[in-house]
Formats: sequence, structure tokens, C-alpha cells
Amino acid sequence: MNRSLFLFYFLSISCCLVAQSPLGKWKVVSEINEWQGEKFDSHKALISQKPCAANINYVIHSDGTYRLDGSKSGCDEKYIKIQEKLYSESVWTVSGDLITIGHKKAPSVGQKYKFSINGNRMVWKGTEGQGTITYQKI
Repeated sequence: MNRSLFLFYFLSISCCLVAQSPLGKWKVVSEINEWQGEKFDSHKALISQKPCAANINYVIHSDGTYRLDGSKSGCDEKYIKIQEKLYSESVWTVSGDLITIGHKKAPSVGQKYKFSINGNRMVWKGTEGQGTITYQKI
């Protein structure tokens, strides 16, 4: 293989691998679940009760941490503290198209999702009936 062709091939693969990285700040735009055969958007239901939740961010850091950031949500301080505490020890790992959200004491035990990224949208499809979460990159 000549050097130019190799470089083109390498850059093409690198491009796609970087494009599939979940790193960054994300906002949930929908969370579709099913109960007794009926599908519903639990995120939409949350926002109808607590509109500020639409402004909560989820941050996937390169150090393997997964955090909720409610600092600019407009939610009351008590709610933000509770929500941020729930995510204070969350970690993530990726293997192929599978992302696992676990706890720092047991990183491989947790919620597993098949994920895909298309443009500024990331979709997580639960592997064990957790539903489908759609994020928008901020």
C-alpha cells in the first residue's frame, strides 16, 4: 500500500472513530419508555411538571466520569443538589457501540445501552428494557 493511500485510509478511520465519541455536554430531548404496551416520553412528562429540567446538562468526561450539571438549569438549589448527588459517582465505559453507565466502585455493573451518534444527536437504546434516550449536543 503506498504512503498516500495509507494516510487517507488512516485519516478516514480516525475521522469516524472521533465522530462516534460520546464525550461532551449533552441535553436530553426525549426518553421513550414502554409500560403495558404503551409508549410514552418520560422526559416530556418530567418537563411538564418541572420545566427547568429541560435545561439540565449531562457531561461525559474523558476521565471516565459521567455527571449531571444543573447549575444553569434555573431549578431550585435543593433539586439541583439531589440530582447532582445521584450522578456524583457515575462512570462510563464504551466497548464498540455499547455504553455502560455504572458506579465508580463497580464500573462494569450498571445500565447498558447501544449508542449511536449522528451529527449533534446521540441515541441510547437500552439493552435490558430501559427505553431509548435521545440527547442533543450542546
